[in-house]
Amino acid sequence: MEQFKPDLQHVESIEKVQVEQIEDVPLGQDGTAATHDEYELLKSRFDEMSLPRTLWVFRRAVLVTLGVYTGYMCEGFELGAGGSIVANAGFIKEFGTGGGGVRALDPTWLSSWSALLNVGQMVTFTYISWFADKYGRKTSFYLAWIWLVVGCVFLNTAKSPSTWALAKLCNGAGIGILQIVCQVYVMEIVPNRIRGGMITFQAVWSNVGGIIVAVMMQQLNVKHPDNYLIAMRVLWAPIGLMLLCWVFVPESPWFHARKGNKEGAMKSLKQLYGNVKGYDFEEEYAIIARTIEHERQVLVHKPSYADVFRGTNRKRTFTVMVLAGCSQLGGLTIISTYSTYFFSLVGLEDPFLGSLILSCVNLLAVLLWSLSTDKLGRRPTVLTCQVTLCVILFVVGGLQYTGATTGNAAAGTALLVICCLWTFVFQVISMSQYLYSAELPSAILRIRTGPVTFLVNSILGIASCYAAPPMLLALSLRTAFVYGAFSVPIGVCMWLFMPETKARSAAEIDELYERKIPAWRWANTVTAIEQQTHAAVQVRGIGGEKELVA
Repeated sequence: MEQFKPDLQHVESIEKVQVEQIEDVPLGQDGTAATHDEYELLKSRFDEMSLPRTLWVFRRAVLVTLGVYTGYMCEGFELGAGGSIVANAGFIKEFGTGGGGVRALDPTWLSSWSALLNVGQMVTFTYISWFADKYGRKTSFYLAWIWLVVGCVFLNTAKSPSTWALAKLCNGAGIGILQIVCQVYVMEIVPNRIRGGMITFQAVWSNVGGIIVAVMMQQLNVKHPDNYLIAMRVLWAPIGLMLLCWVFVPESPWFHARKGNKEGAMKSLKQLYGNVKGYDFEEEYAIIARTIEHERQVLVHKPSYADVFRGTNRKRTFTVMVLAGCSQLGGLTIISTYSTYFFSLVGLEDPFLGSLILSCVNLLAVLLWSLSTDKLGRRPTVLTCQVTLCVILFVVGGLQYTGATTGNAAAGTALLVICCLWTFVFQVISMSQYLYSAELPSAILRIRTGPVTFLVNSILGIASCYAAPPMLLALSLRTAFVYGAFSVPIGVCMWLFMPETKARSAAEIDELYERKIPAWRWANTVTAIEQQTHAAVQVRGIGGEKELVA
């Protein structure tokens, strides 16, 4: 297997405490400082900058990222409305069954609507990697928009449960594209130094959409209980906004580089980083090209879905699959998807208010996670949240025996507080799945690994959607014990396999997997690529200025 340059053997045992200086500065053939071609860098010199400076210098790429993520407002609307609208009087009147003036939603349809959202995502996963690799990331965004438009039309015109189900299917297909392509695109355009915060920032848009729909459903329940369509019509606003933003989004330079289209890649790089002083476009393109070429040499043949389970890719895929399983087996269905129903079990006078509070807590968690993940790192934060999650689920189950469901107001209030804490830690864990699904796969298999891991999420989501309602009816709050039992072994797997990827380039992640460094040692391991970049910074500086940033 070809190794990265320089040779890796001399850095096998180096622990990264603090690299203060590089004594041996590479020289060119004429004895002068080496050029970027002679360095053959696999990590950008701009990765040596501080977080605040990186955000400012690369502000154009940051704005592009925020524009791409406008599509997640639709996800927030869909997920927020899915958990709240089923308790709206007008919705029950329109889609419920029963006579004698008392109508209720059919439990089978209730489960099917939630399940079809996952089915729509699964349909997307069967073709999106091929589509995005052939036609590009930007074209994939437009495809997501088409699916969401069709779904919105059905939501606003549905008069039967089957039409509403079709809307869920279409929206699931659109959301599925966003889940796969957005993270890959952002991974490919933002600097490694701020990558974690920007990838997870998509949840801010999602939660903004969730809060808007939660507020609307609360107000509708009070002022217009029979007119649920108002919330559905507002969905047209984010659909229009995302199209307006996506028109100005450039194609990923990595997509062009894989096609051997250097001209297209350079055009994308200039659109994204043309305002960055001292940005060496040839050097940055060479980093992309070398990373892709190395992975092709390791892979040998044309990439396929089977390759995500071969060699070092198997461990990468398994790690993200574990995180995907945690998302569905950590109590998502009972506390989030059916939040309004869940709170009604404990007799909250306004269960819509409970959903709104959880949406606000979600937003707070996302903002804090986005601002801290590139500073504090991924692994320690996520592992702490997973341990907390396990404890919370068992506490929620235990509240069944305190009278929380039989009129004990104090227990009911305690449940709401605990669920807020659950929402906070779960949101961090959930975002880690999106982050790791973009960071861990090799660059050449990134768009194929996503569908595989998100497929696991969707399959478990379907199973949970059908299992949760009868479990809630039979076990009430004790349903949390079931999810707690699954979360403990998942936490063990996370500790064993989830590495620290903060500020690591795609080539560095390849190197660490090829060297078989244990997940718990990644944060303290110096890579050969890292040493090489420090040497380049010492000679050439950052942004055309001669400087060394510690």
